[in-house]
Amino acid sequence: MRRDRNKIEPALTTKRKTDSAKWRDRTFKSLTHNQERIKSLCEAFKAGSITKHEFEQELPPVLNLRDREKRKANL
Repeated sequence: MRRDRNKIEPALTTKRKTDSAKWRDRTFKSLTHNQERIKSLCEAFKAGSITKHEFEQELPPVLNLRDREKRKANL
């Protein structure tokens, strides 16, 4: 009888695939200005740079602008 016949051996890749079609560059879009603003507000709130009251005042208008952008893009 053969030993180790039921063991599964992992497949190792010998080469990494290159991104010759540059699909990664096309699929990963940079953040819009409003998305950057939301991100910076959240990071500032987490870090304690702004208070909860300031965060609640500044966030809704930025979210509304972001939603308008999305609606225009989907038309």
